[in-house]
Amino acid sequence: MGRIISCLLLLTISTFCFVQAEAKESFKKNEDNFFSKFMENSILKKEVILGTSWSDEKSEVSLKNSLGFEVLKKFSGKTGDWASALIQMRFVRYDHEYMLMNTTKMTPAHVDGMHTFELEFHDAYFKYSGRFKGRLNFRIGHFDVPYGLEQNVDTHTTLMQLTAMRNVGFKKDWGFSIGGQLPKMDYEFSFTRGSGAEYRDRGENYLFSGRLGTPADENFSIGLSGLYGEVIDEMGVMRGMKTGAPNIWFDNTTKPGDDIIKCWRIGLDSIYLYGPFTFKEEVSYGEDVNQGVINGVLEIDYLFPGMDERLEAVFQVQSAYQDITASGGDNDTFMLLGLNYRISKEVTIQSTYRHDLQRLKNTENEDIVAMQVYCYF
Repeated sequence: MGRIISCLLLLTISTFCFVQAEAKESFKKNEDNFFSKFMENSILKKEVILGTSWSDEKSEVSLKNSLGFEVLKKFSGKTGDWASALIQMRFVRYDHEYMLMNTTKMTPAHVDGMHTFELEFHDAYFKYSGRFKGRLNFRIGHFDVPYGLEQNVDTHTTLMQLTAMRNVGFKKDWGFSIGGQLPKMDYEFSFTRGSGAEYRDRGENYLFSGRLGTPADENFSIGLSGLYGEVIDEMGVMRGMKTGAPNIWFDNTTKPGDDIIKCWRIGLDSIYLYGPFTFKEEVSYGEDVNQGVINGVLEIDYLFPGMDERLEAVFQVQSAYQDITASGGDNDTFMLLGLNYRISKEVTIQSTYRHDLQRLKNTENEDIVAMQVYCYF
């Protein structure tokens, strides 16, 4: 009897193990099939950034290091692609990542301290084009605000930045847009939250923006941009405050709640490719509350001949005028020299030197040296 029970028990265990193995194999096949189908028409890229800078005014080293990834998924049918989705994220470590403004330390809006880790969404959107083949696209999620050079120049991975932080307060925002590429014109218009990297709703923040321009793939392109809204911009708040009177806001004694600024801009930008040179320029005019604002940038990029586009030198000048109608309005002007070397398709070394020519009132001029290793594979 004991032998019979033992045989039945052994048979039961063997059958159970066989069924479990079959179930696991079936699940694995289904899982593999799902993953394989999902990765069809998809691109997965990894990203590593090691960055450091030193400022003579702050007399300390800043660090910004990150690990990230990017997934681009295209949805296709019998007539071709009809939609796409893009997710780009980074896990970032910040150390002393701040700027001085009127002797106040200002960290980026989404950075919580002098030593902190942050999980950042850069691009996270779904774009539908249907049968329009790029002539009319609908996009929802987190994407570039359609204003100025940022529409055609990818500064996501570069030390050289443009004037988006002075005009909008951020480069990307949460919302939806309509845009496309026509034979003689590129266009995009958006309605977004007005909060930048993080989705924050204060009940009144919003942003309308848009750009019309000639095709970006030509040697010369020019664009006209505009924006209007009430955006969350802590650094804009600081720029508007009068030095020595922290309770005064734009010559008024009432400071707006929190960190929301009512603003508008109109801007003109252009890119011109001539041999090994690329010329970029953008100028904007508008207001932050009741302060007149002018922002401008000129950049010249040079690719050294015979280097297979591996070595590039960059010269840039940025200038910003705050409160232009007042006597002694604030002027913030600096120049940048950069040198970029592409070691391989996956690795690029970037370096910059920044020299301040004029800073906001009561803010000392800075010299900043920065270096970054960028890996994309």
